[in-house]
Amino acid sequence: MPAAPTLPVPVIVITSPTSGAWVRLLRAAGASAREGTWQEMISRGAGVVPGDAPLSADEVASVGGWVRSGGRVATPDNAVLDALGVARTPYVNVSSATMTGLEGTAQWPDVVAVRPLAGTGWNVLARSGAGADLMGTRALGKGQVVALAVDPLAGALLGYELLPWAASAVASAVGAPPGPRLEAAQVYVDPGGLSGPLKGNPGQIASELSAMGTRVALVAGWNFEFNDPAQDYDYAGLIHALHSRGILAYAWLEPPFVTLRLWDDHPECREITATGRAALVDWRRLIALEDPKCFSLATQEWDQLLSSYPWDGVDVAELYFEPPTPVANYTPFSAAALSQFGGSPTGDPAGFAAFRTDLETRLNDAVLRNLNGLPGAAHLGFELTVIDDSLDPTAAAAVGANDARLAQVAAADGAHLVVEDPYTTWTRGPLRYSALGPRAASLMPPGDALIDVNVVPRNGAKPTPSITGSELELAAGAATPPAGAMAVYSLGTLSAADQAVLAAAMAESVSVTDTGVISPWTVQVRAPGSHFGRLRVDGVQWPAGPGSALIPSGEHRLDWSDGPPVGPALVSFTGQLGTAATDGRRISLSYDSRPDALAVFSAKPSAVAVDGTAGPPSGLASDPAGGWVVRLPAGTHRVEVDFAGS
Repeated sequence: MPAAPTLPVPVIVITSPTSGAWVRLLRAAGASAREGTWQEMISRGAGVVPGDAPLSADEVASVGGWVRSGGRVATPDNAVLDALGVARTPYVNVSSATMTGLEGTAQWPDVVAVRPLAGTGWNVLARSGAGADLMGTRALGKGQVVALAVDPLAGALLGYELLPWAASAVASAVGAPPGPRLEAAQVYVDPGGLSGPLKGNPGQIASELSAMGTRVALVAGWNFEFNDPAQDYDYAGLIHALHSRGILAYAWLEPPFVTLRLWDDHPECREITATGRAALVDWRRLIALEDPKCFSLATQEWDQLLSSYPWDGVDVAELYFEPPTPVANYTPFSAAALSQFGGSPTGDPAGFAAFRTDLETRLNDAVLRNLNGLPGAAHLGFELTVIDDSLDPTAAAAVGANDARLAQVAAADGAHLVVEDPYTTWTRGPLRYSALGPRAASLMPPGDALIDVNVVPRNGAKPTPSITGSELELAAGAATPPAGAMAVYSLGTLSAADQAVLAAAMAESVSVTDTGVISPWTVQVRAPGSHFGRLRVDGVQWPAGPGSALIPSGEHRLDWSDGPPVGPALVSFTGQLGTAATDGRRISLSYDSRPDALAVFSAKPSAVAVDGTAGPPSGLASDPAGGWVVRLPAGTHRVEVDFAGS
């Protein structure tokens, strides 16, 4: 009998003009895939034939016999569908679709002429608005056909517009092995805005974040200081639950909004708009931070929040001014702002615009400088979230954003730069992040700039009411490369299906080979099955668990073998691994992290030595999902972890 594979070999997409896009879609959907030949596909028993695959007549003629003998194929190719005996109706015009996994309807960019599937025995995965079958699976002999009546990558399509969950359905139906996961999401969490099982349930919040591969929870920092203390959020409980899952907790600040208490108790500190009204804009009650007295009151609120709980970092998000349209929201027009400008905003609009940008830059710097003065600031991670000024410079200028200057502030104050694309660009497609990422990265030292992706309702904008399925997967894959991480808004707006695939989508640009993996970052890889518990990485015995392991950046050969793990495993880690090894009783590793790192091990550590200095494990906590969490110091270190009785 042939030897069992030592790792899951990628499913083959036959090389064609659109095969690269198919591979990108499948990887973003969490599958292991690569381009290859017809012979490679049939030797592996499964694959994808793109609609423009250059197959010979003999290859097309042989596909039916191959599937009947056990092959699995997904294709929109007309010749291949005919060879497989897939019956179809005459052409109909289609402008929308529903499908498994999609909430609502995908409105297509254009009307497309389609020959729907016909016949019986189909497990229908997608239908047109008029009920025509657009995608389905059906057994054929010992094998299976995944038939697409419409090519999701025809013309200029990216694969998400027509059938938003097609890639996930194809990966599942052809049995594509799981690809790597990049557990590096930073997820915004507003506890006050959650509903259902998450509302008031820190343990459930942490569990859901852990399942989706969250590294950092960005927790809304304004749910305290209410007139009724009983309404204050249980930050202590949530942070404990997050730490117990190996997730870092950052306080998410939204200046110029501070707290309802500051707004209510100090009306003199309310920002003023161009029409003279107090600046209550959307949900934020804006404070005139340009007034030194009001800035001092704001920092007192933030200092209280940050010193009262064991935060791991702070995200200063969206400290900008409201745009001139509508004029009723246009800021800042407080007495302090007008005094500092020293002129007439209406008489010198260009001068006032420049003043706003200068003031916004100075205030962001002032907030970060204050945070750097907190006790224990050396152990905290800092982030500055700003509005991108490259995709739509007009929108950025309207809020006073100059990213080059704000990047200088972030770098000087030891913060990462988080770049959020303005809402005016949200209909440009998910690959806009492929352009935004390099621009953001150019502003900061390597790895210090990351992208923020918004998952929010878009008022009926095409293709769906909210970014989901392949659109979100492609966005995550495109947004991740600058830092090997991405921010996403928010826990309350991500569907369960999107949560399940987010970490895999973030690893879309990780290369999977027949012998291993090539990655710029630490990634989680999978074995051929859960019973494969032993792994050697480049010949080194690895601290792997049953069926999965964390692998550092670089190109590595992976050799899985059957049997239980040789010892405790490194289950998750918030830093970047350098090396790792195990002898069954001790795990040795090197890493780099800012802030402190959280490591989750499958067994309880008895001692930890950092750079040769041994001591008891720091911050030891039991993970409700199994395992133990240890806190490791920020910086670049070598660590040895001992496990008594292992």
